[in-house]
Amino acid sequence: MSKADCNRGRTNPRNPAQNGGFGSISGKDGYLCETVSDDSHAAAPRRTSRKFLLELEPTLSDLDWKILKTIRRCRVILGRQVGRLYFDGYKTAHASTVATNRKLKALTSLGLIQAVNQKIDCRTRGYVAYIYYLTEAGERILQIHLGEPETRKRNIEPSTVTLAHTISVSECYVQAVETCRRDDLKLTEMQLEPECWRPYQRNYKQCTLKPDLAFVTEKQDWSSHDEPWYEMRWFVEMDLNTENIQTILTKCRRYYDYYRSDMEQKLHDDVFPLVVWIVKTESRRNSLIRHICGNFPQYPRIFAVILPDEFTALVRDELDLERYLCPDTNRKEPRL
Repeated sequence: MSKADCNRGRTNPRNPAQNGGFGSISGKDGYLCETVSDDSHAAAPRRTSRKFLLELEPTLSDLDWKILKTIRRCRVILGRQVGRLYFDGYKTAHASTVATNRKLKALTSLGLIQAVNQKIDCRTRGYVAYIYYLTEAGERILQIHLGEPETRKRNIEPSTVTLAHTISVSECYVQAVETCRRDDLKLTEMQLEPECWRPYQRNYKQCTLKPDLAFVTEKQDWSSHDEPWYEMRWFVEMDLNTENIQTILTKCRRYYDYYRSDMEQKLHDDVFPLVVWIVKTESRRNSLIRHICGNFPQYPRIFAVILPDEFTALVRDELDLERYLCPDTNRKEPRL
């Protein structure tokens, strides 16, 4: 077994509702639901002056800034995902929902965030989930607050083409944060696009590896007194079952190019992150494993292919990965 075994370290469907993009990560918000319009909720964001933003900046709370920064990192996020991140301490789910909606409505009325002109109709689940993104005013006030160069960045409402994938990545981020709230697990680093991109050289050409997500956890090892915490590094790739398999294999080749560059290993004590492909179905998993094993024989086992409901166990290092690590020339061909 190689060091990569021991050191664990897209597509955009045309219609997220029809293709199940919103259900690509199972969880509290991972439902396949109908997309409906609500023009009254998603009015066009107004333009705001710099004077107004300067007057508004000192009035915002720490929680306001945390929510704005999170939406900026995720690009789009469900309202209920915001609630799970910042309003989980309430006694009842209803109280948490009310507090979340009140805060998001306040930020929307200030013109700092906006609801996408779509929502996930989950009446069978008992709620309607809105999708939020940062407006131009929200971006500008963050630049002022963080002391960044003030540049006009027009944050256009995301299209349905990109929503499914981005919401799935946001759900992955939220689940990682929720999982690491336990005492024996720490989330020490979380990078979303483009922060998680990795530049490298191949054949004297500058290239960029573009994972969907990169994060680092530390777990307490109760059996060890010398090293009570051990570190795990991950790259995450979301697959919504609409990518051509050759596109997936091309991305895998880029990971091997980056692996051979040795850049990540030099920075992190010879550790390369485990590359986790999250797929929607068992048949898709078997197909992906079969193709990786067939196209990359004798290569290091840096990939794992899992289902959405296995992600939490993976983060906690409680998932038996031996079946899903690849490539492995000794494994039997999975049935399709």
